[in-house]
Amino acid sequence: MEEEISPIFKSSFTQGAYPSPDGTLVASIQESRLILQDASTGETKRTTQLSSELSTTINFLKWSSPPLSPPVVEGDEESIGVQISTSPSRILVADDQIIEIFDADNEDWKATLSPGFGGIKYVDFAANSDEVLVLSEFGLKVTIWSLKINFHVDLQHPKFGAKGFGYRPGTNHFALLTRPVAHDMLNLYSPESYALIKSIELPTIDAQALKWSPDGRWIAVLESSSAGYRVLLYTANGHMFRTHEQPCVGLGLRTLEWSSDGDFLALGGYDGSVIFLNNFLFNKVVEMRHTTEIKTMSTDVWSEELSILGERHYTLITPPVGLPTVESPASDPAPKIGVSVISLCADGTLVATKDERMPNSVWIWSLESLTPLAILVQLSQVKAIQWHPSRGDLLAVVCGADPNSVSTANMPSVYLWSRDWDYPRTIRVPRDLLASNLWLRWIDRKKIKTEDAVEGVLDGTDIEEEGGRSETGAEIEPIRFIVGDKERYNIISLVEVQPVIEE
Repeated sequence: MEEEISPIFKSSFTQGAYPSPDGTLVASIQESRLILQDASTGETKRTTQLSSELSTTINFLKWSSPPLSPPVVEGDEESIGVQISTSPSRILVADDQIIEIFDADNEDWKATLSPGFGGIKYVDFAANSDEVLVLSEFGLKVTIWSLKINFHVDLQHPKFGAKGFGYRPGTNHFALLTRPVAHDMLNLYSPESYALIKSIELPTIDAQALKWSPDGRWIAVLESSSAGYRVLLYTANGHMFRTHEQPCVGLGLRTLEWSSDGDFLALGGYDGSVIFLNNFLFNKVVEMRHTTEIKTMSTDVWSEELSILGERHYTLITPPVGLPTVESPASDPAPKIGVSVISLCADGTLVATKDERMPNSVWIWSLESLTPLAILVQLSQVKAIQWHPSRGDLLAVVCGADPNSVSTANMPSVYLWSRDWDYPRTIRVPRDLLASNLWLRWIDRKKIKTEDAVEGVLDGTDIEEEGGRSETGAEIEPIRFIVGDKERYNIISLVEVQPVIEE
């Protein structure tokens, strides 16, 4: 695999740089300027001066997302995969008081918002690039601002930040968890006007999160872990459909995730189990459990090792294998136990998980065989697990610095695993980056189809994704990602070299 690393770029935003949804641009903050770069070359395409009203401490940098495809209606299978984008691509920059929004294509367009009293605890684009959602400090209210008309609406008593609300795919109905008095409420609002459609009192002790299913049919509400294994399923119009609960010892659920196709709801527990429910009656399909000892030969256990020369590599370990664990004292208010991460790949065939009892290990499960396919055991604690947005079998793992070794603390690396590879890859990144603050973001270069492009698809015209392999043998688009720390970043391209077969 050939590796190409861009020059190092400075960043004044501690969370680094963000690629655009179509993978063509990278947005970053350098001093008091918004910089847009070509994602392939790193070349600066545009520099925009930020307002002097913005403080030197930028807290948020966001891209607007393309409109979500509506749920597929039976009998309309021909429209599967066709996505029409009529919404402009925009970038949001904010501190704790001021929000500035810029258009990626129109340099003359700009909007400024000042939420006023309450400050900004969280901000992002709302249903589309013409709406901005602001959560005030102390969670006093959620405000939705319209950029098309002089309009905003305040929604009172939100219970959480981003995990307490969500938009229905396709229709953009807004669901919000609130707690105005002694009970949790699930509120449903209409698109654009945000008029209240329905308010449902939840039979929960302390609801922790809500998530729409990708097909927009269901809303899952996660109950407090003190209530055991309990998740509530509501229909899109707010009717209670089913409550899934089961007995457990100690704390119950910690996290939940829908599969990308919406066929499964995955539940992660404090006891180290991952349960999959179907989306028909939400019965348990399978329960998988993280164990501290691996005995089955069907699971590849890859252990990261450090050579005498300081090179990192993986070694395949033959089971039985004991995984490194950590103990959490009983007095710890946030015990280091349970499944903290459930990450499903784009095609829904693989899931990566992390159990806090084994913070150095990443588990990769096959949803086809319902067994652990591989386990990556790292030298230091796993900070992030990220599947490639469109390549379903490619996983990136980011770790912190090894606290027990000075020699490895200055050797930042990222790790890639693919089901198609013979072994996982260790990618050395520039030594200027601090391993303790390392982050990674995929660049997924693709074309969001416009109305003209859709006409071409329906007419049978071949529209090829930029950089993809066509039937005529075009080159494969490189694997690209941004990696950096709090002050700098690089764009890295990896090209998989195909073996030459002589005839």
